[in-house]
Parts: sequence; structure tokens; C-alpha cells
Amino acid sequence: MIYFKQTLNDAVSFGEGYVLPAGAAELTLEQYQAECDAALQPATETLAQLKDRLRSLVDAEAEAERLKYITPGVGQSMTYQQKAAEASRYLAATDPDAADYPLLSAEVGITAEDIAGVAAIVDAAFRQWQAIGSAIEAVRLGAKAQITAAADADAANVAYAAISWPA
Repeated sequence: MIYFKQTLNDAVSFGEGYVLPAGAAELTLEQYQAECDAALQPATETLAQLKDRLRSLVDAEAEAERLKYITPGVGQSMTYQQKAAEASRYLAATDPDAADYPLLSAEVGITAEDIAGVAAIVDAAFRQWQAIGSAIEAVRLGAKAQITAAADADAANVAYAAISWPA
């Protein structure tokens, strides 16, 4: 049996057979096994790459935490923002006209019996979100700062492992 290493189109391949292909380098069985094992090892990650990967994981985990409390989607996010703004304006108005609050009006009879009730519920939900969202954001930013400041891979991994999302 002949063991070989060959480069084709900038890709290294290993093989075995009874004939040595043109352009291939013959290897001993030990060399072949060592080369194959080395090829299966992941590339060494630099500290900068590790930090980038961990910070990306922090962002993804923060989003997963947020989604425990809110519905995903850009359009839904815009709806939440608009409803919160309408509720705030409605509650601050002295003589509000329901026509000026289309998203709140759409919930009358569903969320509450009247627009004042809808505004109160939406405002309360927004205030709860502010508390939850700010706690998640503090953990996210703090973790990313600790990862960025890490002097070595061990410190970066410890900073990542220490993340404790709010309950």
C-alpha cells in the first residue's frame, strides 16, 4: 500500500492506493497518520479571534435572553416602540383623541375595554421591559468589556463563563 499527500487547487488531500499519483509525495504509514491527524485539528485561534468569537456569543445569548420577554422581529419591535410612545403620549394628554393613537385603538376590547385601559397596560409592560432590558444590556456590555480587557485566552474564557443573565 502506498500512502501519499497531494495538493490540488490549493487544497491538500491525503490518500492511499497501489499507485502514486502524479505530483503526489509518498509518505510512510506513520507520516500519513500524523499528517491526517494534524489536518483534523482545528486551526489555532488567536487571542483576538477568541475575543471576537466570545463577544459574538455574548450578543447572541443576550438576544436569546431578550426573546424570553418579547416577540422577535423588526416589525414587532417597531410596533412595541410605537405602542409605548402612543401610551406615553395618551397618558400625558389632557383631552386625548383616540384617532391620534391608532395602535392603542386597535387593542380596545382585546387588551382592555377602553383606550385608557390599553394605554395603562401598554405603559406598564413597557416599564417592565425597561427594567428587564436594561439588566440584560448591563450584563451584555459588562461581559464584552471583561472579554476585551482579558490579557490571555484563559482570562477571556473565565470572563465568558462568569456571565450570569438576570432572572
